[in-house]
Amino acid sequence: MGYGISIMTITIRPWRDKTDLPLIVDLLRGVSPASRHLIDIPWRLSSPALQDERNTRVWIDTDGKMLGFAAWQIYWAALDYFVLPGRHQQTIETGIFSWAMERFRELDAERGRPLPYWVEYRDDDIERQRVMEAHGFLLDDDYQYVHMSNPLTEPLPEPTLPDGFTIRPFAGEQEVSGYVELHRAAFESTSMTCDWRLRTLHMPQYQPELDIVAVAPDGSLAGFCVGWLNAERYTGQVEPLGVHPRFHHMGIGRALLLESLRRFKAHGANSVLVETESDRNIARNAYEAVGFQPIHTIFRKGRWVTEPDL
Repeated sequence: MGYGISIMTITIRPWRDKTDLPLIVDLLRGVSPASRHLIDIPWRLSSPALQDERNTRVWIDTDGKMLGFAAWQIYWAALDYFVLPGRHQQTIETGIFSWAMERFRELDAERGRPLPYWVEYRDDDIERQRVMEAHGFLLDDDYQYVHMSNPLTEPLPEPTLPDGFTIRPFAGEQEVSGYVELHRAAFESTSMTCDWRLRTLHMPQYQPELDIVAVAPDGSLAGFCVGWLNAERYTGQVEPLGVHPRFHHMGIGRALLLESLRRFKAHGANSVLVETESDRNIARNAYEAVGFQPIHTIFRKGRWVTEPDL
């Protein structure tokens, strides 16, 4: 009697928004809790980088299950990736880095000069660090993030604002252009676009009650705080938070944070996460003042794909 051998076929293709959003939610249920961006992934999936299919790849098995995801996130200069643990894990990890190297060479050629490329890992994710280093990511970077958590166990002070200021939910599509102007001013960057912000509103995890803004007496937007909730993990994350430079040192950011924490707690969260650059002492102090404490450091490892001219 003969026995057939079943060989699984894995399809590799670019990311497709509407098709793949439910699949990546399922993928994230199975990856390590130390994986990057498990909570704020909707914000990153909305980025313009994912609208260019050259910057993304997914690995799908014959049952339609997503086994791996990778995206070059140019706005954060980092390679996002997730791989489902199991017998195909090493094969897919090899495929991710092989695809990434090819994409990085293309970017070097288009730019006309090489740059180093980076992958992030949390300080307790030794397996991810090992995989990155095995694929040549050995450059250390001074740029680090502090991963902070608020366990929501202490009573939350009532948010207080200067006279005439209010906090309310973001008004959705009609307020996108105002948000983009505010975001660019808050971060002194032109990376935010209307299309990016619009896409966040249509993510399955988006909850309008967790997307809040501070409004000045003249009706202009003074600050924002976008919250993402993973109900299965009872965990929220603030990403992003910003205040217009005109309204710095007025307690706007603190009030937005406290209101955001109050809303997360009302939605069943047991903890809330936030990340900030390790050298941003003002931001770190502001988070600690409302109950956040550092729990992890996020490191980056890099490599050159095209050798730089010395």
